[in-house]
Amino acid sequence: MSALTNVSTNHAHHALRAAVLSALPTLSWRHHGIGVLQAYLVEHVEPEVRVHIWHPALLKTGMDASGDVHDHRFSMYSHVLVGTVAHEEWLTTPKADGPYTTMLLTHARAAADSAYHGPTMPTGERFDATVNLMFIEAGSIYSYPARCFHRSPVIGLAVTVVEKHHQRSEAARLLHPVHIPPVMAFGHEIGHSLVAEIIAEARAALGGNKQNQGVKP
Repeated sequence: MSALTNVSTNHAHHALRAAVLSALPTLSWRHHGIGVLQAYLVEHVEPEVRVHIWHPALLKTGMDASGDVHDHRFSMYSHVLVGTVAHEEWLTTPKADGPYTTMLLTHARAAADSAYHGPTMPTGERFDATVNLMFIEAGSIYSYPARCFHRSPVIGLAVTVVEKHHQRSEAARLLHPVHIPPVMAFGHEIGHSLVAEIIAEARAALGGNKQNQGVKP
C-alpha cells in the first residue's frame, strides 16, 4: 500500500470513455517526450482536464534514463480508460552526496512560444530516493499529490484523463541522476503519420468491448 497514491474503482469509467471517444476528432495534441500525447478537454478553469495517450513509440530517446522523473504544480487525479498504467512513486530524502539532483522547469503553457521548451534552472540540491512501483488498470482512478516526484514507465497503449486540481504558480521540478543531464520533454519534432497511427489505435481501443479495456464484466 502507498501513503501517497490512492487507487479506487472509477464508477464513471464508461461515461468518460465514451466522452473521450466522441471528443477525439476535435482535440489539439502535443507530444511530451515521456511517451505521451496530451490534449486539453477543459482549459483555464478549475480543474483543468487533459486526455493522455500513452505509447512506447512516443518515448523520447534517453528520457527513461534521465528526464522522466518529475513532480507537478497541481494535485493529480488520473482516470485510466484503456490499458494499464505503470506508476512509480519516487520518495526523496535530502542527502549531501545523494545520487540525484533537481532542476526547475518552465511549465509548458508559459513556454508555448519556444516549442514548450522553456528555460531550466539547476537547484544544486542532492537527494537519495526510494522507488515504489505499482500497476493501475483500466476502470480505476488514482490520485497523487502536488510536489511529489513520480514516473510513468510506458508499458503499452494506454489512455487516461487527468484532472489538474489547485494548480500553483511555482515551477515544477525534474529529479535526475547527478552525472546524467536530463533529456528535455519538448523542443523537438515528431512525425504526423506516427501521431495519426497512435490516435487511431487509441480510438479503436476506446470503442472496444470491456474485456479489451481491462475492465471486468
